[in-house]
Amino acid sequence: MRKYVWVWIWFGLLAVIGLAAYGASSSIDFLSSGKFEINGKTVRLPVINYNGNIYVPLRLVGEEMHSEVYYDENKELISIKQQSLAFDEQIEAPVPSIAYENEYKDGTVWMQEIPLLQGSSCWNGCLEVNDPVEQWVSEAGYPPVSVKPGSNIVITYPAGLEPDGLKIFNVFDSGNGTEQYVEMMAVNQRVQLPTELGVYTILVNSNWETGYTSYAFVIHITDRDDLND
Repeated sequence: MRKYVWVWIWFGLLAVIGLAAYGASSSIDFLSSGKFEINGKTVRLPVINYNGNIYVPLRLVGEEMHSEVYYDENKELISIKQQSLAFDEQIEAPVPSIAYENEYKDGTVWMQEIPLLQGSSCWNGCLEVNDPVEQWVSEAGYPPVSVKPGSNIVITYPAGLEPDGLKIFNVFDSGNGTEQYVEMMAVNQRVQLPTELGVYTILVNSNWETGYTSYAFVIHITDRDDLND
């Protein structure tokens, strides 16, 4: 908190010094806020208009862009790290990143990303898919991703866009023209896949106050040794 106080104190001092130094030759207008559009989202931020140039607090802009802003006192260095943002092109909704833990024979573990197929989703626009999950997955010609029995998958979202609710389902064909959804336990956005060999269709439903998304993928649980070569 003390850091923020000093930042604003220095900001104020610089403004006063600027007024004294330039006097009538310069123009500074203090505005309570200004309207900005960041990543398609309209926000209001405090601004200062100095000689026709608009200045805004760096940290607030960074947070609105889902970035992390750090200040290193020892190096007197400000660093900005922007998170990777993935948005669906049709409805501009955040797309989760889903990967499974793949372990080589030497014990090295790495995360292999799994391709996703979009289902019914709604954000700035809406996309309705009324067909059964396994049907639209099959029609898309989605090739199953081969993984080891009991592997873990990790679901992540862009920083600041984590969903309010997350549900993962194992989708089965009940045999009478309907589908059965068996919910899979997610702990810290981490899910353990089945241990029984076979092909599974997984549905991931995410909910926010502003909308929802659903994505599906298919995995092939296999004990082939060459997966870890």
